[in-house]
Amino acid sequence: MYQGIYGSSKKHESDLDHVINRAFKSGVEKIIITAGTHQETIQALELCSKYENLYTTCGYHPTRCNELNESNEDEILKQMIDLCEKNAEKIVAIGEFGLDYERTQFCGIDQQKRYFEFQLKHLISLKKPLFLHNRASSQDLYDILYKYRDEIKAGGVIHSFDGTLDEALQFIQLGYFIGLNGCSMKIQNNLDVIKQIPLNKILVETDAPWCGIKQSHASYSHMNTQFTSELVKKEKWIAGKMVKDRNEPCTIIQICEVIHSIRDKKESFDELCETIYLNTKHLFFSDQ
Repeated sequence: MYQGIYGSSKKHESDLDHVINRAFKSGVEKIIITAGTHQETIQALELCSKYENLYTTCGYHPTRCNELNESNEDEILKQMIDLCEKNAEKIVAIGEFGLDYERTQFCGIDQQKRYFEFQLKHLISLKKPLFLHNRASSQDLYDILYKYRDEIKAGGVIHSFDGTLDEALQFIQLGYFIGLNGCSMKIQNNLDVIKQIPLNKILVETDAPWCGIKQSHASYSHMNTQFTSELVKKEKWIAGKMVKDRNEPCTIIQICEVIHSIRDKKESFDELCETIYLNTKHLFFSDQ
């Protein structure tokens, strides 16, 4: 989408540089580009080389695990380890990987479980945090993470969390942060869960270009910052403008605003943001 391509249709020229610079101007200090295959990590590293404050991940997304099989798994694993060792400062997490039981048309459950555990078993020795995907799979994800609990030293985050409070607390007890974005805040039940998650266990994210907060979401009335005047339709794109219905990293402030509002403003907005900022530094950038 940041190349101006929506589906298979080219709507405008690439505006990725505009998107990144808009994020930095809005106060974002660092951006983690999430990769879903080792080839995507290679592409992300090329982009990271152009910007000092861009970072990435390395792992196979559950919906991409059909690309792995017995004949190529060892070679791909070797390539992932080599990438992580040679780019240790830029690859800050293993992932995005995990389980997705809502989109099994892309990869079946057995294949997902096999290659999540395969990656986990062989990549935790790199001692990087885990960037974990979870869709309708909390118990199986928890069981596999629990199995390797003694070997996992760097912790991780359950990204784009939209589960129950019991599920959140189960992962927190195992040592994980809970990652929240617009997709975590669609309905009132989501907000009721978020309100009860300890602030020192929350991370915020955008998952851009996905997971923006929409008017139909329960969270919409809780945010203050709007980008309405900056939005144009993709067919009418103008340099320097944001594209309607395409999320960007600069909108991360909206996630913080929603959390602050539903917590009944127990702390000041700045205090809330600082706590979440320090959570993020602790997990991904503790050596910087």
